[in-house]
Amino acid sequence: MPAPAATSKRKKVTLTPGHSPLDWARLKSSIQPPFPFRKIPLSEVKQHKDRNSPGGVWTVLNGKVYDMAPYLAFHPGGEDELMRVAGRDGTRLFMLTHSWVNVDAIVDACCIGIAVKDD
Repeated sequence: MPAPAATSKRKKVTLTPGHSPLDWARLKSSIQPPFPFRKIPLSEVKQHKDRNSPGGVWTVLNGKVYDMAPYLAFHPGGEDELMRVAGRDGTRLFMLTHSWVNVDAIVDACCIGIAVKDD
């Protein structure tokens, strides 16, 4: 008899009042991302890996660099889940966890540039 499939339990997080998906939608409409986007080397992304980083908490998703600091308190899985990919490329983890989610529709206002390899 085969072993039962491993299941992962998602940690439920209670969002504080004012941090619902609807609240995020209202807030993100007021965020003005930088234009034109610039090319951001991965070494620069690595410098923005904790909540106290000047300039935000950056991650790469599908080749784009996002400053996730404004979204941290709104993430349904909690801030700690987003911090797992802070300062690095989080595409693989995102696809494993949220393959059906259109990241651009949720955090488009947080996009600050395009990730490039270091020279």
